[in-house]
Amino acid sequence: MELKLNIRSTKITDYEELKEWWNWHRFPPPNIELLDGLKYGLMVSYGGDNICAGFIYFTNAKAYGMLEFIVSTYKIRDKVIRKKAIEFLINCLKEVAKNNGVQYIWSSVRNENLIKHYLDCEFSIGSKKTTELICKL
Repeated sequence: MELKLNIRSTKITDYEELKEWWNWHRFPPPNIELLDGLKYGLMVSYGGDNICAGFIYFTNAKAYGMLEFIVSTYKIRDKVIRKKAIEFLINCLKEVAKNNGVQYIWSSVRNENLIKHYLDCEFSIGSKKTTELICKL
């Protein structure tokens, strides 16, 4: 089955929908400042329904970037559509990063299903059992 998935840049008006998705997944929604005003995100849709979104972070080391905060709607339950949409999103985010000079992209993921999607998109596991440390300045 060939799916006609659409992709676009995220926009500030997507934020309320994204917050709803993160809350449903029991993940604290990142604030708009952390998402840099949603400037570096992509949204995938199918048949007029938004399915998933994710964000790229560029660093001062041009060759290194981060792919973070991938989230999907809870309203689309079809596993084939969800899998294809999430993997399409990951691959599109990788392409944006590559087109901006990024050679290595890193992501921190704890959801086992999402990890499988990353692995299907040519990511490899770097380390396990690490602790993320965050300091608000």
